[in-house]
Amino acid sequence: MLYALRKLIAFVFLGGIFWLIYRDPEDIGSPVLMNTLGALTFIFGLFWFIVPVLVVRSRIRRRVEQNQARYAHWKSSLEGKSPKPLSKRPGKMSWLPDEEVYLHEKGTMYVVPHSGFDAVSVRGVPGDVAFPGLRRNSRKIQRTHFYLTNRRLLFVGKAVSEELLPTSVESVKAMPGGIDFTVVLRGRRTHLAFTFQNPLVVAEMIRFVREDVR
Repeated sequence: MLYALRKLIAFVFLGGIFWLIYRDPEDIGSPVLMNTLGALTFIFGLFWFIVPVLVVRSRIRRRVEQNQARYAHWKSSLEGKSPKPLSKRPGKMSWLPDEEVYLHEKGTMYVVPHSGFDAVSVRGVPGDVAFPGLRRNSRKIQRTHFYLTNRRLLFVGKAVSEELLPTSVESVKAMPGGIDFTVVLRGRRTHLAFTFQNPLVVAEMIRFVREDVR
């Protein structure tokens, strides 16, 4: 997001400089043109550093407000009861006999380098709106399905198939566009991030499953 905005600002600025200079090349050294270029450079600096940040913050605030409103609606629909599993288990998965599926979503998975996914991932930076402040050194796995059951958390895609026990999830941090997981994977602590339609709802359901398992 920030990269795209700054690219647009730079394009407009350079286009304006080109137009000013080549409109009348004989006036390149005139004080008026120099002062104009100086003012444009100052304005460019303001737009380069301030406008993209303000736009991103505005979108983050709007996303958070939408999540909170939808979470409140979902919470009220439960009427004080526990979340219910889906009536039909989705996909062509090998489900356990007593396994109940509470959630299925498709999104983008982000992992830290050297966490066991380097062969099935590419370099990718989480979006500034969806994951503000998330580590920039990351890798991306696209087209990944997420399943939450009473027994497991499953990440399943064309190139990845990872299963986590609810007890191996140490923490879940709901962000505007997804969740940052702290998990114990293959015997060591690491981080995963996944995009969700409403991270607040998903985080609540994961906590419910973890408590139910305990």
